[in-house]
Amino acid sequence: MRILAAFALLVSTAAAELRIGRGLEKITPPAGMPMGGGFTIRPSTAIHDDLFCKALAFEFNGARAATVTCDVESLHRPTVAAARRLIEDTTPLRGDHVMITATHSHSGPEMTPLVLDGATGETGAIARAYHEALPEKIAAAVRLAFADLAPARVSAGLAREYSVSFNRRFHMTGGGVRTNPGPMNPAILRPAGPIDPEVRIASFDSPAAEPLATAVNFALHTTSWGGPEISADYPGILARLLGEARSPRMMTVFFQGCSGNINQVNVKTREKQSGPPVAHRIATILAGDVLRAYSELEPLTIGSLAVRSETVHLPVPYYSDAERDQAWTVIRQSRTPGPGQPPFLDLVHAFRVVNVVDRHNRTAIPTEVQVIAFGSAMAWVGLPGEVFTELGMAIKQASPFAHTFVNELANDMIDYVPDRKAFPQGGYEPATARCAAGCGEMLVDTATRLLVEMFSAAKPTK
Repeated sequence: MRILAAFALLVSTAAAELRIGRGLEKITPPAGMPMGGGFTIRPSTAIHDDLFCKALAFEFNGARAATVTCDVESLHRPTVAAARRLIEDTTPLRGDHVMITATHSHSGPEMTPLVLDGATGETGAIARAYHEALPEKIAAAVRLAFADLAPARVSAGLAREYSVSFNRRFHMTGGGVRTNPGPMNPAILRPAGPIDPEVRIASFDSPAAEPLATAVNFALHTTSWGGPEISADYPGILARLLGEARSPRMMTVFFQGCSGNINQVNVKTREKQSGPPVAHRIATILAGDVLRAYSELEPLTIGSLAVRSETVHLPVPYYSDAERDQAWTVIRQSRTPGPGQPPFLDLVHAFRVVNVVDRHNRTAIPTEVQVIAFGSAMAWVGLPGEVFTELGMAIKQASPFAHTFVNELANDMIDYVPDRKAFPQGGYEPATARCAAGCGEMLVDTATRLLVEMFSAAKPTK
C-alpha cells in the first residue's frame, strides 16, 4: 500500500507540472491583398516580411488553454468562431478556452467585412480567399502548439517605456478634443489622456533553462511601418531581435495592449513619424527594455490553470431608417472613383450607422471578456475592439494578480471602445465607436469581477 501511495504521489506531482507548446503558421497574403486600418480599399503592392499566427498552448494538471496572436489588423467574431470550432474538433482544447488576438498591424491584411465589401475583381478574390483560409491556419497553429507540449518554468515582470508611445487625442485652443492634430500645431493645449508605459513580460523556459517563449504586452498602435508593403510592423522586428539575442528557437508573442488612443506620433517634432526606420527604432527600444528586464523577472509557481469567458451586451446608439439610407449613400459614394469623395468623418459616421443598424439590428452588441489565470500569480485578460488605454490601466490597477496582461482586439472586433469622458469631448474615436458611452466601463467591471473571482478560487502559488 505504501508503494502504491508513493506511486500515486509521483503521478500527481508529474501531472501538476506546467507544460507549454508553441505553434507557428505563416499567414502572409499575396501582393494585392487590401491593407488594414482604413475605410476604403488599399491594395498592397509587395510583401516586405512574412506574417504569422503564433500559438501558445498551456496544460496543467489536466486543465488546458491556448492563446493565438495573428499579424493582422483585427479578427472579427465569425473568423474567431470558425477557428474555435476547428480547434475544438482537432485538439484536446475547448474552443472557448483559446484567446485569439490580432497585433493590429495596419500594414497587414484588411479584416473588416464592411470595408472588404468594396473590394472587387482580383483584389476582391484575393481578400475572400484569404479570409476563407485564415480559420484553418489559426487552428493549425494551435494543433502544432499542442503537439509541442513540454515542461516549462514561467517568470514574469515588467519594464517601463515612456519614449515611443503618445496619446493621440489633444485638447485644442478652440475647444473640444482632436485626434492626430498634426505636428507642431499651435492650437494644441495638452494631451487628453495618459499613455500606459508598462511593458509586461512573461518568459517560459525549459527546466534546463532553454528559452522557449516570451510574451510581451505593450499598448501602442501598430501603425509605424507605413507604405504599401505588407509587414508585421514593429512586433515582427521585436520578435526577430529577441530571438537573435536569446535563442533562434524562442518564440516571441506580442500582445497588443489597450491602445485605442495611443500611437507613435510625437506632435512636438517635425521628424517623420512612420516608415521602416521608425518601426525599427520602436522595436529596438522595446527589445532593450525586455532584455534588461529578463534578469529581474519573478519566478512563478503555478498552482492551477483556469479560463473563464463572459458575454457582455453593450448598448448602441439608435439610428433611423433614413439615417441608415443616408449612410449607405455616403459609403457608395466613397467606393466610386473620382472627385466628389465624402469628407472623412462623414464616412466614419456612415460606417458606424450601418454597423449598428445592419450588423447589430439596433440592439446591443454581444461580445466577450475572457481571462486566463495561471494560479493566483498571473492573469491574461482579453477585451474586444480598440480599447482606450485608461480602461486597460484601470483593470490592471484593480486586479488582485501580481502580474496582469490586458490584451485588446481579443476574440472580436467592435471598433473603438472609448472611456466615458471621451464621448462628450468628441474626436475620431467616439465618432466611429459602435457602442454607447459607458461601454468601456462595462468591460472594465466585467474583467475586474472575473479577475477577483478567479483569484479567490485559485490554488495557492507559494
